[in-house]
Amino acid sequence: MKASAVLLTALFCCLAWAAPAPAQTRLGVRGGVYLDQDEVFLGGHLAHQIERRLQFNPNLECVLVERGSLFTINADFLCDLPSRSRTVFWVGGGLGISRFALEDFRNTDSGLNLLLGVNFSRGPAIPFLHVKLMMIGESQLAVGGGFTF
Repeated sequence: MKASAVLLTALFCCLAWAAPAPAQTRLGVRGGVYLDQDEVFLGGHLAHQIERRLQFNPNLECVLVERGSLFTINADFLCDLPSRSRTVFWVGGGLGISRFALEDFRNTDSGLNLLLGVNFSRGPAIPFLHVKLMMIGESQLAVGGGFTF
């Protein structure tokens, strides 16, 4: 919990001192694999530009488990690393909520996300790949990709 408070404080400070930029919000689709469970996920996201290299990236991922249901809701911030090409690496972090249900059993956990990724274009459809470490209950690692339109 202490780490969550420190991360939130740092993010709010960054936002307070960020130079204003025209806001642009885009929709996207994503998919990949949760490696610890060996299960595929599908989802969607918003990419809201806050500052030139900073964006807010809320997303929902539905994990296609054999029995029951599992989904995550995430509020991530992504920061582009400096680049002179159309390929842009980025780092990010945020908060996540995981919900698992099977018959009468239900479990909801919250925690932190750490992300590393790359965008391959700056055009109207931006393909991306990412690796995400979710520290929600037990740590989970996911790899995925998608498109932002």
